[in-house]
Amino acid sequence: MVASPRIPASPISCGGGRIGQGPQAETDRTRATEAMNAIVRCKALITGAAGGMGRACAYLFGATCDLVLSDLSQDRLDAFARELRDAGHTVSALAGDMLDEAHLAALVSELDADRPCSVIHTAGLSPSLADWQAIMKVNLVGTEMLMEALEPVLVAGSVVVPIASMAGHMFPPNQQLDALLSAPLDPVFVQGIGAALEAMSGGDEGVKRGISYSLSKRGVHLLTCRRAIGWGPRGVRVVSISPGVIHTPMGLSENKKTPGALDTLKAAALGRIGTSMDIAMAARFLCSEEAGYITATDLKVDGGSTEVIAAQR
Repeated sequence: MVASPRIPASPISCGGGRIGQGPQAETDRTRATEAMNAIVRCKALITGAAGGMGRACAYLFGATCDLVLSDLSQDRLDAFARELRDAGHTVSALAGDMLDEAHLAALVSELDADRPCSVIHTAGLSPSLADWQAIMKVNLVGTEMLMEALEPVLVAGSVVVPIASMAGHMFPPNQQLDALLSAPLDPVFVQGIGAALEAMSGGDEGVKRGISYSLSKRGVHLLTCRRAIGWGPRGVRVVSISPGVIHTPMGLSENKKTPGALDTLKAAALGRIGTSMDIAMAARFLCSEEAGYITATDLKVDGGSTEVIAAQR
């Protein structure tokens, strides 16, 4: 959960009196500062940290948390980590593939096993960035692998926020597909999904990529509920966020390359494109004590687009 620092309204006092001058006063100030830092600091793990949503989350969570950042690009991640450190944030940055178990283990080792943490999983691929298999593996299989890796270190008060998509709400629930999507680590998962996509797309690769993206995000909704139910007795919450069209490099690229993306933007009831900070603010709320009774659900941050599109059908 996001820790909220308690800032004294008056000069720091120690032993019932105001801290004065001299060597002892300096020692008292140091001890008081160390005590405050020990109380308020927790860790926030943010994946896809060098992307639009990841950057916004890092700046927002970095105000009260030590940051553990991951991204596929070493150069982009290192540059962003330097930017954050120059701004005064505490940062650990590990570049790697979210489908690599060794990378996941390294990320998790940066978290404290005896202290609650926040995990914001923004890493993912959109339909124009890869083929259907890569989209499904990164978006769903990678998310499940991250959950598996986190299992041993999540303690009461921890919150996991996977970033899904409004696209995950576009297909009506299908019992057979949901059964497939609920077992992404099954050895025959990709084969089974591939057969379903072939039938649904008529073999069109572009259509196949779009459907794969939607189904991968539907799978994130399902695993969010499954993990939340399993981890609830431990005091761990899991809530996904489904963004609409967001003003990020990936979102803008998708608008240009994907048929129908502009229609989704026009459907927003609020009449504007979303921002990465819209997503970061929602994530911060979900990781706060104010959201302490929210779990096993998905929060749409889409400007109302999902409901507008549903009403037009």
